[in-house]
Amino acid sequence: MRITLVLVNWNRPAHTLACLDSLLHLEGPQPEVIVCDNGSDHDAYRMLEAGIGACRVPPRADWRPYRLRTRMAHDRVDGSGDSHRQPTLTLLRLPRNLGFAGGVNACLRLALADPLTAFVWVLNNDTVVDPGALSALLRVMAARPEVACCGSTLLYFGQPPHIQAVGGTYDPWLGRTRHVLGNQPYSAARCATVSDGAFDYLVGGSLFFRRSALARVGLLAEDYFLFFEELDWCTRLRREAPELALGYAPDSLVFHREGASTGISTANGAKTYRYDMDFYFQRSRLLFARRHTPLRHGLIRLTLLGVAGNRLRRRQWRSVIMALGLLVGWLPPSWIPEPIRRPGGNLAIPDPVPDSGQA
Repeated sequence: MRITLVLVNWNRPAHTLACLDSLLHLEGPQPEVIVCDNGSDHDAYRMLEAGIGACRVPPRADWRPYRLRTRMAHDRVDGSGDSHRQPTLTLLRLPRNLGFAGGVNACLRLALADPLTAFVWVLNNDTVVDPGALSALLRVMAARPEVACCGSTLLYFGQPPHIQAVGGTYDPWLGRTRHVLGNQPYSAARCATVSDGAFDYLVGGSLFFRRSALARVGLLAEDYFLFFEELDWCTRLRREAPELALGYAPDSLVFHREGASTGISTANGAKTYRYDMDFYFQRSRLLFARRHTPLRHGLIRLTLLGVAGNRLRRRQWRSVIMALGLLVGWLPPSWIPEPIRRPGGNLAIPDPVPDSGQA
């Protein structure tokens, strides 16, 4: 049995390396590690490459040195079923930014090519994990074989720690998500009372997948680019495999610099405005609604009037125009972020399909 850890980096090598350092102090079995560089600029990539090279020898005496490997996106994937081979730390370099789901899926395909991979743990690169986080996840998966994917307790950085989320719920009438226990002071007793049956989805900062569930449901949907990928996957899980469930490991603690990987939070944790992140979030709201709740898509689209009013109050003028453009169904190319821009001016919202994640 192998466990593979997945991190996706985009121009934030310091955060990625801090997360990687915490992973090397985990309790439990030694995992494989795949770090995907999602089209970072040259200097950021070189910093990441050098930092990964320094991680070859883990601090734990009972873990073996890693075999370092660098791969390009077009390299042929050839799985190894050798249970005795040296653990591998792979740096996978993509030629351009494919979004969160695109980067994760590139890692998942590589991990799943190894027939011995039983679990894949996807973490945001702006997280740091508690040493017992992996062991707590494995205990839940061993005790509950019906769990397809297990989440952690996500905590904000800071003292005393506050909870970012233990899971999430979705309002299909307004297209809004809500973090369960969000912004409450952390206590182990409070988290232990939470039932994972109350979740609509697990928050993407920590997703511990069972291999068989990925084979059944598919990978993440890449057409969101950013946001709502985890809600989409969990929704597809309920449709494709209703006998499977989401799980939650309250003792799996993951500290999250929310927004650091996308550049919408500063070093001290304060939120900053970025038009492209606002665009991706609103676009993904509409895409999810059109795909999974088509009869309510029109109502959710109308909520963009409220979004436009809110951005007007904040004097975020570009987002006012963006929200109105999403409402009417058209924006000029220059108003669409470059990674998903298409010629001619459009919203770059794909036609709805039943299942856009492929294993």
